[in-house]
Amino acid sequence: MAGVPLYDTSILTLIHGTTSLRDILKKASDHPDSSTFPQVRLIDDMQPLTFQIRVASNMAEKAVKYLAGVDLELSEGKEQTMADMIARCETTIKLLSSVDPKAVNGKESETLTVYLGGSPPKPFEMSGKEFVFGHVLPNFFFHITTAYAILRMKGVPLGKMDYLTPFMTLPAKD
Repeated sequence: MAGVPLYDTSILTLIHGTTSLRDILKKASDHPDSSTFPQVRLIDDMQPLTFQIRVASNMAEKAVKYLAGVDLELSEGKEQTMADMIARCETTIKLLSSVDPKAVNGKESETLTVYLGGSPPKPFEMSGKEFVFGHVLPNFFFHITTAYAILRMKGVPLGKMDYLTPFMTLPAKD
């Protein structure tokens, strides 16, 4: 039996997750205290909501850059408002949706040189599969879940289905 294509496990999953994040942020925007949310942290030594959105988006951008071979610079993260963060999610969804599955599938075992870490980033060699399952998806889900937790902590009426529903639908085909 054939495995699930790398495009489906990476790009499609990132589209679903970013859609979930966008929808959660939209719902949070209706809260009376939403203007304070961008700088809220779960605890003092954790990064604020804006950082969680930036890193989740950057993980998606890294997947496009290294798996699909698209020459792009990671977004800097100048988002300051809920509207800015929602717009960043929209831009990320658009980028992910532009990826041709043929550009990604087959890279499971291909050795990629990816740049990870601080400033300056360090080069690491890993297979496409290692990159997706060992770096991109764990980081992506950590930051989306942290964003969800920040918003729940601030009283946004989110439930598990607000998070899960986008994962349970397929993106529309053109």
